[in-house]
Amino acid sequence: MAYAGSDYVGAIWINDLTQTKQSKYYSTLVIGDSTANSAYLPEVLSDDTVNLALAGSSPVDGYYTLENYLNNNKAPKDIFVSYMDYHLDDDSFTWNVSNYIHKFTLEQNEEIYKAIEKYSDLSVAALTTDNDYETEVKKYLYYSPQIYSYSVFQAIDGKRYKSNTAAYEDVNIRLGRYCQITNNQYEPEGIMGYSTFNVSPLQEYYYKRILNLCEKKHIAVHMVKLPLSTDAGFIDDYETEVTDYYDELLEDYDDADFYWFHTTYEHEFFSDAYHMNNHGSFRFSRELLEQYPDVFEDSVDDYSRARMLAIDADIAGENYMGELTKRIDNKPFTLIFLDSTGNLSDFYYMSVGYNDKDVQWLDVEDNNSYALWFLSGDGAAFPDNIQVTTSDNSVAVTIGEEVTYLTPADGPGIRFCVIDNKNKSIVCTRQSVWDVEKGFRDIY
Repeated sequence: MAYAGSDYVGAIWINDLTQTKQSKYYSTLVIGDSTANSAYLPEVLSDDTVNLALAGSSPVDGYYTLENYLNNNKAPKDIFVSYMDYHLDDDSFTWNVSNYIHKFTLEQNEEIYKAIEKYSDLSVAALTTDNDYETEVKKYLYYSPQIYSYSVFQAIDGKRYKSNTAAYEDVNIRLGRYCQITNNQYEPEGIMGYSTFNVSPLQEYYYKRILNLCEKKHIAVHMVKLPLSTDAGFIDDYETEVTDYYDELLEDYDDADFYWFHTTYEHEFFSDAYHMNNHGSFRFSRELLEQYPDVFEDSVDDYSRARMLAIDADIAGENYMGELTKRIDNKPFTLIFLDSTGNLSDFYYMSVGYNDKDVQWLDVEDNNSYALWFLSGDGAAFPDNIQVTTSDNSVAVTIGEEVTYLTPADGPGIRFCVIDNKNKSIVCTRQSVWDVEKGFRDIY
């Protein structure tokens, strides 16, 4: 953590979790590449889900992620596996990253070496800088200055440790998700054609090893092809090739299934051609709950304090009011609004009025001057431990030792704060200004 580059932090977290015994039992694991890491939200799915998908990885890395986890932890009940086409067709994988963080043992590296020789058209030399697989593995294992000195030199000022520690904590809060945590929207420039589907012999070998390991450990396997953007075009026999491949791959496994989310998502749910943004991952994870209700039934509504912290992080980065109110629905949140429009009903009907939830007038002193309202995410009464006091210039909201101040919005609109009742903390203070065309949609 003191010397690694920022792009290693997510991989370090995954390696730490899989290489140690966890005090908590995770009933559901996710493995895959960056598209899977960005798509699956543990905080939406259940309190017992962890996302172990690794950016740039393939079934090669996925198998050893699972093997390392099972060597140290009780087997989960279910595992979701998702890889983008190019990580199934291409034999490259995150060998350098994984060895940099000491994910692979010498024995595992030897297995990979033999598998490449047997199944791949890609030479071992193409994966190394010295054209000598064994020598390079040992350089990583024993922290060769040839590999690590540049990173150490870059970290002399100590800034990497501070930034990496903060990033690591964010990954930990999100239970493994670290890719494409953004609201940026993809702007397609044309149709992206998907004409053929191919899985290389090397990747298929490790696909089957994943399946065999899961069968041995009595883990149900769900292979999921993730939604694509509306600019995706499937031509020729692509769809048939995909379904036929997975039908044949899984025919000998009783507790394994394949599901393709055929529904394409509008481009605003993606940050680029392959990766979902925050809104896309939120939509996908909710639809996954509907598709696999039995997998998540035990803890889907169990909002632990740790799980709430991940939801808090999602809410703090939200930029659309409609998405924010969906995220708090049926969860222990309280929103307090200071309305400077004189017509909160416009906001209520456009963004909040759903699932029988209601914006209620807040019974505090001098509220006729401030127009304070509240919304309860789970329909509970206004919490006794939240204090709201008014002054000449602002409204103070206090919970425990935390205080935030609400002032009128910068224009006709609302200023509001979000309170996490489980952790008894203030998540954020935001505002939404009335727009003639958008209404109260954007929040800042």
